[in-house]
Amino acid sequence: MMHSGEGDRMLPSDSVLYALKQVQGVRLDAAENMYGTYADAHIYAIVSEGSGYLYCGGSRCRLKGKTVVYCPPGSTIDARTDSAGLLDLFWVRFEVWELAEDGPCKRTYVKKLDPIAPSGIVPSAVSDAAQTSAGQLARLWERGGEGNGLRLEAEFALWLHYVLRQPKPAPEDEPDGRIQYAIDYVERHYREPVTRAELAERVGLTPEYFSAAFKKATGSGFLDYLSKIRIARAKEELLLRPGRSLDRIAHDVGYRDGLYLSRKFKQVVGVPPSVYANRPKRIVALQYVGHLLALGVTPVATTAKLLQGVPYRDRLRGVADIGTPRSLDRIAALQPDMILTSSPNGEPYSRIAPTVSIPWGEADVLDELRYLGQLLGREKEAQVWIDAFAEKEEAAARRLSAVIGPGETAAVYEIWAGRIWAVNIGYGRGVRNLYKTLGFAPPEKLAPYVLNPGVGLELSPDELEAYAPDRIFVTVWNERGGEQWAREVLSSEPWMAQPAVRNGNVYPVDLELFKHGDPLALELQLEVQTRLLTKVHGTSHIRK
Repeated sequence: MMHSGEGDRMLPSDSVLYALKQVQGVRLDAAENMYGTYADAHIYAIVSEGSGYLYCGGSRCRLKGKTVVYCPPGSTIDARTDSAGLLDLFWVRFEVWELAEDGPCKRTYVKKLDPIAPSGIVPSAVSDAAQTSAGQLARLWERGGEGNGLRLEAEFALWLHYVLRQPKPAPEDEPDGRIQYAIDYVERHYREPVTRAELAERVGLTPEYFSAAFKKATGSGFLDYLSKIRIARAKEELLLRPGRSLDRIAHDVGYRDGLYLSRKFKQVVGVPPSVYANRPKRIVALQYVGHLLALGVTPVATTAKLLQGVPYRDRLRGVADIGTPRSLDRIAALQPDMILTSSPNGEPYSRIAPTVSIPWGEADVLDELRYLGQLLGREKEAQVWIDAFAEKEEAAARRLSAVIGPGETAAVYEIWAGRIWAVNIGYGRGVRNLYKTLGFAPPEKLAPYVLNPGVGLELSPDELEAYAPDRIFVTVWNERGGEQWAREVLSSEPWMAQPAVRNGNVYPVDLELFKHGDPLALELQLEVQTRLLTKVHGTSHIRK
């Protein structure tokens, strides 16, 4: 891409121009503990308060006050708080343009998409001046309007001066930043021949001082910490990629061969790799409890909410309650072999045990079951369950063949406070049964939103008429005023005008059963749906 220097406000620096695109302040806390974005330009993230993690292009960076992280264009960025529950940071997003042609009448610049610095944590601590400047940039950016352009350019130039022009090591009395950089470096480069002396030199400390500070920060000596990281990754390979040779695993985690890995593994874990890989797994399930139970596997622990889940609460006696997914200490105390989650990033769980992350709503529930069956050596159990469910699907379809007319449409609407949600097929609520088992189709205008990847479609009451399925299944999210608003919607003129309502084809269902999207829930939901479609149903849409 070429730029002639006209249009965007750019700051010249020799043969390079810097174009500020956005400054944004982000606060994460217990209520909203993650923030994700895609870097379509160069981004510096500066932490002003709190602690947490930032994932940049697959690398994990530990955040605390004054940490600076650089993410180049093309990176996927995900910031999260840790158990402290607060993280304040600034994103400074800008483009870099390099001089490509210096003609007598016009200069031509080319946008630079290559990194301008190593991706990840910047080793030097950010100065107070740079942090103050970032805050001022954010305030000026938010104000916008006429008259701020020159001030914004001046502040951006000052910020660049602080961050890019005067990098300097952290002072000797503030080694924490450099030790944290060393810890992050080990966790990113454990496959490489990392030595204490090289890493001490990299962060500007003597080997002796580095060793003492590293042990104080981690509780382990440098070599022990490196071994733990490598063995933890070897555990992941053994559990998550069964069948790989020890030599291949050894090479991938930084050891010379499988024999050496086997010896180190037994020293750290207490049993050889083969015994570890084949023993029953202690699984903490932060999600996908129903999948495990369908495979005949009972987790050692799950969350308080899942313990009370309608599809399986009577099948989890003796399973430990960890509270919430953020209860890291409780999870660690159970010494699990595996943690199962839907979180897109396994941190900080992978610091406790090998972590399997299956993004919620992206794959069909039966494909998820097959995957977990393969992972846990339960392929046969997965197929047995799938075959049995297929028979139930066929029986339900036969039973309803005289009830459901050719080409009939259906949808699941969930009513929240202030909105109506047409539910996507990947988000439970029995939607899969309607479209894949019972032969319904969504209304044509609704189909792209409920069949393709996504979360569905938000509707207002006035938009209902444009979609109007022949049959409607309704769930209500009662919290925060949802129940009251549902009463208003369900008695409103736009709702009552729908053909499904006039024809008596509206089916209230229990959200506590239908919000789940696992195999056991799917089975129970099919029973309810079949029953509702084959007999007269009540008129109340609100769960008592």
